Amino acid sequence: MEGKQRVLKMLKGEPVRACSVFATEFWALNRRGYTIEKFLEDPEGLLSVIAEEVQKIDSDIFFFLAGLTSVPLMVLGAMYKFPEKGPPVAEMPLVRSREELKNLDLKKISGDVRVKKLWQASAELTLALKDRTLVAVNIRAPFTQAAQMVGPENFLRLLYRDERFVLELLEISTEIFLEYGLPFIESGAEMIYISDPTASGDLISRKHFEKYVYPCLKKIVTEIKGLGIPVLLHICGDTIDRLDLIREIDPDIMSVDHKVDLEKAGEVLGEKICLAGNVDPSEVMEYGSREEVERKALECLEKAGNRKFLLMPGCEISPDTPLENIKTFLAVGHGAFEKLENRGGKKNGGTDSR
Repeated sequence: MEGKQRVLKMLKGEPVRACSVFATEFWALNRRGYTIEKFLEDPEGLLSVIAEEVQKIDSDIFFFLAGLTSVPLMVLGAMYKFPEKGPPVAEMPLVRSREELKNLDLKKISGDVRVKKLWQASAELTLALKDRTLVAVNIRAPFTQAAQMVGPENFLRLLYRDERFVLELLEISTEIFLEYGLPFIESGAEMIYISDPTASGDLISRKHFEKYVYPCLKKIVTEIKGLGIPVLLHICGDTIDRLDLIREIDPDIMSVDHKVDLEKAGEVLGEKICLAGNVDPSEVMEYGSREEVERKALECLEKAGNRKFLLMPGCEISPDTPLENIKTFLAVGHGAFEKLENRGGKKNGGTDSR
């Protein structure tokens, strides 16, 4: 069974699992010496490079545009600089007052040449990877995007000092998300990957999550799923105290950081939502031995039990992650899944490769 088919069957509730290494275009491009800035200038010209790198591994899902979540803010006038490695870095906030927020012209997004190229690129990458790998397009969640609009530290202070301005920011940020994100679905996106790192329990309280994050996520997840497209939600850090709220938001897949106990997370999320995670992407995937990668992957499988499960690192992997570790991780997962399928859904472990 090809990886894409495995994911789709899992999401339909069939007794299969899936395995992804949380690789992104940033990972693929940097392996070949290209920068995110170069890709933004010429996405069509570098799509073949990305496809070639993805095909070297056996990941069921590939995460696209994780390094370029700031594009809609660039279009609206935010200033970013591009380092040799890594995503763009904001040089100054897009918005510093209510007046500047009101003056944003969101229609610029749909008219921007770079954005149109990215919409097209996601469709072409999906065609290039065919049935082997499902492409999940990454879009920043409204809460984290709002933090980017005014600067993360300032935004966290505003949560305590100016509730009205925060709510206004979130309303506009949600509109930006939909203006930029929905055309990916119209272009044939197979999954939307929503990342919301600023909603982490390491940064905000459960109270603030419920007040500010929950309404935005509920709105966009409901709208995307209403169009027949599955949603994968990833929030960095410790999220155990808000997983019951995430259960109500109802993403198809919830990806948890390595800080979260998988067994406890599964108990809170229930059986409907597919749990994803959560090998440490740095200490284990990048710097660990192949034996440690295998051991940690099997531990995740054991903790997940018989539920719907997507074996993944706890966050995106570094471009410096050894290819041998990536292949070991995927072989462990796929080998265990094949044994499970061959035995009629009975849980088992293993390291056979496909």
